[in-house]
Amino acid sequence: MKLFSKAAYHPVNLGFIRASLAVLIVATAAGVALPQQTSADARGPAATISASTMPEAQIDEIVRAFTAKETRFRQALNSYAFKRDALVQTIGMGGQVTGEYHRVSYFTFDDQGNRFEKINFFPMPTLTEINITAQDLEDLGGVNPFALEASKLNAYTFKYVGKEKIDELDLYVFDVGPRVAPDPKKIKDRYFQGRIWVDTQDLQIVKARGKGVPEDKNNKYPTFETYREQIDGKYWFPTYSYADDELTFGNGNVVRMRLLVKYTDFVVGHGKVTITEIGDAPPGSEKPQPPKLESKPNSQPQAQRQQPEASVQSETEAPREGGILNGKAIELPAPKYPAEAKKIHAFGQVQIQIVVDETGKVISAEALFGPESLRQAAVDAARLARFKPSIVNGVAVKVSGILTYEFTAQ
Repeated sequence: MKLFSKAAYHPVNLGFIRASLAVLIVATAAGVALPQQTSADARGPAATISASTMPEAQIDEIVRAFTAKETRFRQALNSYAFKRDALVQTIGMGGQVTGEYHRVSYFTFDDQGNRFEKINFFPMPTLTEINITAQDLEDLGGVNPFALEASKLNAYTFKYVGKEKIDELDLYVFDVGPRVAPDPKKIKDRYFQGRIWVDTQDLQIVKARGKGVPEDKNNKYPTFETYREQIDGKYWFPTYSYADDELTFGNGNVVRMRLLVKYTDFVVGHGKVTITEIGDAPPGSEKPQPPKLESKPNSQPQAQRQQPEASVQSETEAPREGGILNGKAIELPAPKYPAEAKKIHAFGQVQIQIVVDETGKVISAEALFGPESLRQAAVDAARLARFKPSIVNGVAVKVSGILTYEFTAQ
């Protein structure tokens, strides 16, 4: 994302942390403000953590158990399709929403863990203080928790705090942080620093609160709170994440942002879902609430999930996010139906992620979703599209967005 000042233009990139995220279904129509209370406020007073002692050997055993299950959870997620609804808002001094980014997508994975996104709802962003980039979208792309798994065990320290009961669950509480303080000038990876809650029976993480590190004067991360729910009676998948924080940068600029992300409709494989047309607001307008933490032996996919967490990083050349760009093209050649596709009568929608340079020329095009046999034809057509230059504060800028192509069987 890029941060703007009235006096000067200060670029900063807002990236969505690969956190123990859960991302939102903002069950609000575009333009409706996120609830101002935090998820903790919505749940009422927090339970009291009861201090307790535990032998080091037992603590190590618990940590090894839940990090091993984190590894299996990450692997199992590649078998699930899901819906993601993500909303980012900037908030003015009076509490009013000054800008918004809303994107609803459906994700599937192949056997190798490659992710595919079909965008169902993506109105033009109205953010003016920050600009979401292609890198931000990649971070936001899937349920990608902080790497508290077995392979990363030696990178973290785990301090046992005690026990807490939340809703129906008895939980171990651990404070977590990197074993060695990371240097932002030398380390590109991000680490989780905060607190996690682990179910005493399943030995899986069910809640996390914290932020990403390292930080510097131009790279800041909001504190997020993430809840997980048990899916199919096996895995505690992140389903809800919320952040409401002020990020203060070295140049003195302060941006208050809210982030609410939710994942819903977890189904094994490529399960069918009902999707809205691009440009139509998703149904529902009730205020989202954190899921109740309870074990559900035969739980079904639920309407919830990242939330993620967000970061702000310097990137002067990052393109502005433009949403669906079909209607903004001054030249949009139709793709040629491939001969190979005729053999199998392929049809459907193909979505292409493009970057348009300052002159309106497409400088990169990549297929995000659609039948494999039709993708290259759509990419070739997208590269020939032309746009009017996008002007921000009197300066032409790059724009990233989506072109959609509909193919009929031949």
